[in-house]
Order: sequence, then structure tokens, then C-alpha cells
Amino acid sequence: NVVIGVRDIDKAAALSEDTACAVHQVEADNPEAIEACVKAASDKYGTITGVANCIGSVLLKPAHLTTDAEWHHTITTNLTSSFSLVRAASKAMRSSGGSIVLVSSAAAQIGLANHEAIAAAKAGIIGLTLAAAATYSNRGIRVNAVAPGLVKSEMTRKMWDTEQAAAVSSQMHALGRLGEPEDVARAIAWLLDPQTSWVTGQTIGVDGGLGSVLTRMKM
Repeated sequence: NVVIGVRDIDKAAALSEDTACAVHQVEADNPEAIEACVKAASDKYGTITGVANCIGSVLLKPAHLTTDAEWHHTITTNLTSSFSLVRAASKAMRSSGGSIVLVSSAAAQIGLANHEAIAAAKAGIIGLTLAAAATYSNRGIRVNAVAPGLVKSEMTRKMWDTEQAAAVSSQMHALGRLGEPEDVARAIAWLLDPQTSWVTGQTIGVDGGLGSVLTRMKM
């Protein structure tokens, strides 16, 4: 049984019909809405075994060109929503345990120009993951994160939708290609799986090597 929290319910209608998932309208910057979504899932199914905060944003600007509004939006969308979900899910899982998965970024682990705001937000998620994993371990609640590289999605389309842009971005990744949504989804599913019961406090790079491997120059 899956409950999906989305900003645009209409976009999730087809997925809901195909999978029989319940859908709730949730804005990432609204902690009360996140709490309500988790409570609705708990009320409907009784026990919540796993939650994932599949949230992200793109802001490619140096610090001196970033406005206060852009900074607050980036932090709220990514870090505050993650904190809100940890807070809500940990309450729901206190008696039964479970798995919480957050989404960081390779940009939090390697210095990338013009990524100051998003790198700070995603680095905060790594710190949140570690602290929450320690706090809730005695409750059987595991907290982990994935840190993707550049994944082909509508949100990142401007970074890969031309041949030149795709080539430049692909070359930044040691494996020579951009990520697909399925690459990240599989890692999240693995961390949510109860069989992964001895993994907590980890941030797993699903990034083609971007966050840790120097790209080998082609000769």
C-alpha cells in the first residue's frame, strides 16, 4: 500500500489509477500538510513501514547573485521538508520501526561552481540523516539518504536537453552518462526494503561517480 504526497494532484492521477495508490496534495514548504499526509496514511493503513522524501530544486547561481527569497525557497523546499517528514514519520514509527529515506545530492559532497544554495541545503540533509539515525535507532527506525548526480527529469531539462549540454554534463560523471529516474528509485527502494535492516545513517551516492570519482580523461 502506497500513499503519494504531491504538489499537483492532476499530474499524479494516472499513476494513482495504474497503481491504486492514494494521493494527497502536499506542498513541500508546508510542515502541517506533510504531517497531515503521514497521519492520513497511518490512519488508513495502521502501520507505516517506510517513507521517502523525493524532493529537489534547481538553482544554479553564485552566492552574490542569489536573492534572500531564492535562498529561503531552496532551504525550505529541500531541508525543511526533509526535517518535517522525519519529525512526522518518527512519531508514526515509534512503536513499530521503519525506514526513512531522504534525498541529498552529489553537490553536497563535491565543490561545484554556482551551487552554493542547493549544496548547503543538501549538505544539511546529510547532517539530518546522521543525527536522526542516531536518535531513533533504539526505536528500530533507520534513516538514510541517497545523493544523486544529474538525473534526466523535467526539473533538470535545461541542463541536458541539447546535444552539447548533455555531452558536457555527461563528461562530469565518471561513468559517462546522466542518471535516469529509475537509477535513483532502485536505490531508494533498496533502502526502504525491510531486508536492508542493518543499514542506517548512510548517504549513498547514486551519481555515476560525480561525488567521489575523478573523471578519467579520454586520450
